[in-house]
Amino acid sequence: MVDIEQLNPRNEAALRAWWEVGRAATAHRPGNPWPAWEQTRVSLPADNPEGGLTVLAAIDGREMVGAGLLVRPLKDNLHTASVDAYVRPDRTREGTGRRLVQEMEVVAAGDGRTTLHGEVYVAPGESGTPPEAFAAALGYEVASREAFRELALADYLARRDGLLDDVARASAYRVVTFDTVCPDEHLASFGRLLGLLLDEIPLGDLDLSASEWSPERIRAAEQRQAGIGRHVLTALAIAPDGSVAGSSDVRVNDTDTTHGQVGITLVDPSHRGHRLGLALKVATHDLALATYPGLVAVDTSNAEVNTHMNAVNDALGYRTLETLLELQKRL
Repeated sequence: MVDIEQLNPRNEAALRAWWEVGRAATAHRPGNPWPAWEQTRVSLPADNPEGGLTVLAAIDGREMVGAGLLVRPLKDNLHTASVDAYVRPDRTREGTGRRLVQEMEVVAAGDGRTTLHGEVYVAPGESGTPPEAFAAALGYEVASREAFRELALADYLARRDGLLDDVARASAYRVVTFDTVCPDEHLASFGRLLGLLLDEIPLGDLDLSASEWSPERIRAAEQRQAGIGRHVLTALAIAPDGSVAGSSDVRVNDTDTTHGQVGITLVDPSHRGHRLGLALKVATHDLALATYPGLVAVDTSNAEVNTHMNAVNDALGYRTLETLLELQKRL
């Protein structure tokens, strides 16, 4: 009999077993799909001002055979929650994944959440896969499709000089870079830009609304990143009037300095057409390599319909590894 239990993420032995289930469940995927244990050990128990976490485990006797994670936003989009479920490969098709998801739905509904989000990854061009069928059977529809891509930094360096003429088109803007902590003089304007994000990126049918980023919220988020050993290597484009016109970042964890992830790339609509997206990405990738000479690869995801950003990623040398299906269910 498999029991579904909530775990205390500060119980390191239980968290390690939970992590092992997730690692086994994602081992078939290309790239770097699962965080290092040391990162999970630090980040999951840490206080998070942005999200409330519920960690679930499926237990059969003394074995953990499934793992779940429910994340509830605490600052905005308070009607939503995200659901992730993993089942050990030798224990699939026994109903464990379904029970994990259903338990997370109960917890989310009890917290007043009415829209649930999830993700599945499939090979590019594939459809009707078992993960999609599982999600559909539980009432989750595909709300958006994204290309999940990886860049080998050796490929980036081989292309970099050929990008500089395009980057020069952004010369009217000053580029400021920093590690995690935004300079005080740009903080308010940076927050204004972040508040545009969900209005400006393609969301498909995802039920999400724009948020507000006060200086206090940014500083709290920065403090959390620093506390869990995550470096958000950021570039800001500063317009001639001193406002923040665009931003991009690459995130690298102290526990794995060979891989990074692109976080947010956003250009204010009133400043588009100057190749700022490319200029900012070149700046962050250069900063990441200067900070971590052993960096091997960086990954990112963008909506398939976001043709401009996908073209920028093509120019940098990114290649598609998987298709990310953003799922949604209204309770």
